[in-house]
Amino acid sequence: MKLRLLRFGVVVAVLSLLQLPLAQAALDPPAIHVFVNDSCILADEPFFVPAASSKDGGEPITPKFLPLVGIVIGKLVEMFINSEIQGGATAIKNKGARKDTRYALTREMNLYRADLSGAPKLVINSKLGCMTIVAANLKPASAACVADYIPKTLARESFEVPEEQWKTSRVDNSVENQLRRANVCVDGKVAAVYEARFEFSDDGTAYRLKNAGFQVNSLLTTQDKGAVRNTAYTLRVSQPGTTDQQEVLSSAGVNLGALMAGAASAGGGGDAAPWLKVPPLTADARRAYEEKTRAHQKVADEIDDLKRAMTRNQRVLDGIDQRARGASGDIAAGLKQEHTRVAVEYQTQGAELDALNEEYRELPHDPLEFMPVTIEVAVTETESEKKLLQALSDLIGSNSDFVASTVSGMATSALSKSVNSADLDLTSDAKDQQALLNGTRVRYEAAQRANANAAPGSAAQVAKDRLAQAKRDYNAARKAAGLEELP
Repeated sequence: MKLRLLRFGVVVAVLSLLQLPLAQAALDPPAIHVFVNDSCILADEPFFVPAASSKDGGEPITPKFLPLVGIVIGKLVEMFINSEIQGGATAIKNKGARKDTRYALTREMNLYRADLSGAPKLVINSKLGCMTIVAANLKPASAACVADYIPKTLARESFEVPEEQWKTSRVDNSVENQLRRANVCVDGKVAAVYEARFEFSDDGTAYRLKNAGFQVNSLLTTQDKGAVRNTAYTLRVSQPGTTDQQEVLSSAGVNLGALMAGAASAGGGGDAAPWLKVPPLTADARRAYEEKTRAHQKVADEIDDLKRAMTRNQRVLDGIDQRARGASGDIAAGLKQEHTRVAVEYQTQGAELDALNEEYRELPHDPLEFMPVTIEVAVTETESEKKLLQALSDLIGSNSDFVASTVSGMATSALSKSVNSADLDLTSDAKDQQALLNGTRVRYEAAQRANANAAPGSAAQVAKDRLAQAKRDYNAARKAAGLEELP
């Protein structure tokens, strides 16, 4: 009898030990994954309009605003080039991790993009449109779930009503299904999803992070469905270095207020978020940009210079034609001769312009990206608002330019390491420096062409002197931008 009881006790103990990992796994919070795209996965999910015929077999029924929603699913999926921010609490140093916070880190992505479709233009990376934070366990990276996505089909009764009254006829409106549109394949259920838009000033020197909506199915720090937690997420952009110490270039956060399981919001909030300065192009990135776009810049400048010369010659021809109407004798003959000379020069310039345009078309036009950065994202849940503000201060950094904007109970407040919007100068030094560099380069290249084509004599000496001065100005601008001077 005792032996049977002993065996039973051993079996119970073994089963208990086997269940411990399972119970612990159930309590472990899901990993944080972040996706940076040109638009939001959930907030910007479009309606899908299938082909539909009228009941009497006549003209097809189409929505009142068909151009706004005529998007095929295949093309839509291609829009999402995922730059996943790899979930990685292990990538955060233990000394810097908070127990009330879940972390995720980017693989390196580039902050700036060079558009080469026309003259080279440096802009903010177009993928920085929306950040989607997903708290869930995902299937392996090789998994594909796009084919399982059920589109947001527009209900038939919505075809003739304004857009704000549209409804969908699909039966699966789950977050898991919506994420499949961007091939984000969830294993099980989503705990929470938060989305934030990046909004940039017209001149690209400032940005702000704005709440684009959230859905919290369960809190990350407790399984208690009735619990309330003050929640915020933060973003920190850093420049990778050769050591573990990285230079923080910018940081921001969005305070969602007190949330509980089941909380949801469509975002919005007007213009309450503070503006932040966009990290300027680093010296290394500027050198890389100048080197890789040198041929494009040179040909583009020659095209612009030739277009200006043709405009001047066209004005000269128009002036000659006007004077010739009232001229006679030797004056008329002289004007005719000058008209012929300028017209020949104009035609020659046109041929040169065609050749330069063809030369530019033959250059590579794939966009280039510069200035790699890493982005750290953190989601924090605390039991009190005071603790949340302290957590945000720790995560973003507390100093003299720390600006807080919080509204109790509102899901639109933001907390950021920022400059005051009233004091923000959108015409930054970095932008002025780039404009100076571009202007002096154009004048230097124009002076080179003028020197090469100058007639012998005093004109040649003037062109040479102008070239020397243009080179000095260009070298001064290059030095200020951190570039090597021309020999």
